[in-house]
Amino acid sequence: MSDGPGGSAPGSRPPYLARTDRERLMEAVVRVAAEKGYAAIAVADVCAAAGLPEAEFERHFPSKEACFLAAYEAVSDVLAAHVAAAYEGAAGERWPDRIVAGLRALLELLAAESEIARVAILEVSSFGEDARIRYSRALERFVPFLEEGREYSAESGELPPDTAQFAIGGAAAMIFDEIRGGRGRELPAILPGLTYAVLMPYLGAEAAEAEMARLS
Repeated sequence: MSDGPGGSAPGSRPPYLARTDRERLMEAVVRVAAEKGYAAIAVADVCAAAGLPEAEFERHFPSKEACFLAAYEAVSDVLAAHVAAAYEGAAGERWPDRIVAGLRALLELLAAESEIARVAILEVSSFGEDARIRYSRALERFVPFLEEGREYSAESGELPPDTAQFAIGGAAAMIFDEIRGGRGRELPAILPGLTYAVLMPYLGAEAAEAEMARLS
């Protein structure tokens, strides 16, 4: 369903390139849900958008919800790969700069696919425990990038074990609020504030504010 680190640049063409019937259905369920709202769509709508018969849907998914959650996982894969590519592409730079590169890539990709981001991020919250587990698992994929900040921090010995989870949770909440407020396409504008929220637990308020000022 998606290109990995070598995929399309944000803002060019959507990074979702369906290659198999299963991927076509996953892409369709998110795009149709973005247009009509998840609760209003039926399997027939998904199949029509994918250009596939309902029998093909049944070969891959037991329900509309299963298809949507699989699509959510695929979207998470795209985001994680895109952030990883940006972060690793800044190897050799200061850790804060690498974090900024990853955050910028994340925000630009979400903005380029703002409708998909809105559905995937907002709708999944209504799916119950299974969706919450998937959401938590998706956020955990960003922990290794932040854990490297322990080596950069002057207070590394005093940082709580869950510092990365705390920072990621705060960043996710900021993005959630922007998307819920209908500002998905303007997400890159919050890069300075998001940078502060992520770096502050590691660098302290003053140093994180200086990093934020470099982006403003």
